[in-house]
Amino acid sequence: MYVTIRRYDGVKSPEEAAAKVRSEFLPIISKISGFEEYYALKAGDSTVASISIFKDRPGADESVRAANQWVQKNMSKYLPNPPQVTNGETIAHAMAKAKKSAA
Repeated sequence: MYVTIRRYDGVKSPEEAAAKVRSEFLPIISKISGFEEYYALKAGDSTVASISIFKDRPGADESVRAANQWVQKNMSKYLPNPPQVTNGETIAHAMAKAKKSAA
């Protein structure tokens, strides 16, 4: 798996920015080959971060290009500063085990 973390500081109106991400960006990123998961989180009053998870590097790389393009075109009003981007291959991973339902 490949993961990309993007951190945006100085975000103006995180709630409005999140609404645009949900309605406009999620349909874009979810169509990229190898897409697994996407999370966006409010990490402070004016800080937003996103986590994108892909099966392979080509998908992750394409998501970085798509995010950069979409943000430049659609989000300059909300995101005045360039993001801090961290990406790479997953080297450790864990998930909660599914609980069995009572019969």
